[in-house]
Amino acid sequence: MKCARCKDLGYVTAPLGEFAVARVCECRIPCPECNGTGLIIDASTLPRKAAVCSCRHLNRRVELFNRAGLPARMHSKTLDLFEERSPAQARTKTFIRRFTEDYAPGNRGFLLWGKPGTGKTHLVCSMSRHFLLEMGWSVKFIDFFQLLSDLKSGFSDGRSEAELISPLVAPDVLIIDELGKGRATEWEISILDQLVSRRYNAGKTVIATTNYDPMKATGEDRMPGLLSRIDERIYSRLCELCEFIEIQGDDYRRLDSRF
Repeated sequence: MKCARCKDLGYVTAPLGEFAVARVCECRIPCPECNGTGLIIDASTLPRKAAVCSCRHLNRRVELFNRAGLPARMHSKTLDLFEERSPAQARTKTFIRRFTEDYAPGNRGFLLWGKPGTGKTHLVCSMSRHFLLEMGWSVKFIDFFQLLSDLKSGFSDGRSEAELISPLVAPDVLIIDELGKGRATEWEISILDQLVSRRYNAGKTVIATTNYDPMKATGEDRMPGLLSRIDERIYSRLCELCEFIEIQGDDYRRLDSRF
């Protein structure tokens, strides 16, 4: 019989402040397999053998989820919950599903671009949830504008750029949400350059979302070019690190507000 709380997943997620958090479900406390010891004893052999219980992996994955920094409103998002409203969105959803199923640490990432409200953050967060809780891969989600704010606060506390950026190099997957957001100052560009270059040199996966068209060099229309927000060096790195995927469709937020 399935647990009504976790549907036998072993974990539940919830919003907490600005971020999504997970916890081990009550149905797994104590663990029914090892009674909370973390070890399963095979009494059929002499001497007896001990194996690590799966609950240790579950605890680690919950910890990974809680360190990932996913937005609170995205805590329960899954790919199945993404409602495609156009053939283009259906194709993008299929791409994300295949990427998620085939992913291994170090694989080339992607840059998901399109107008605001087309589901970019939902898709990358649903992918992240699977990586963290089902596969045990480490993910760090950062809003680029918030990253800049956090770095400025860190500098005020006397911390160096290298010290602040190093935790963003370690995870298997780094997701940069709202790439290109900000004022595109020389300092902002230098931070992005350092971050992308270190991920590139470490052979780590980079995934990004942006409202800016990566296929345009410049532009002042409703979809300006990404290259006008970042420099040539960063763009060149991204071309190698990421496949560019456009998601087309209407703004979900505007459509939903009509009901």
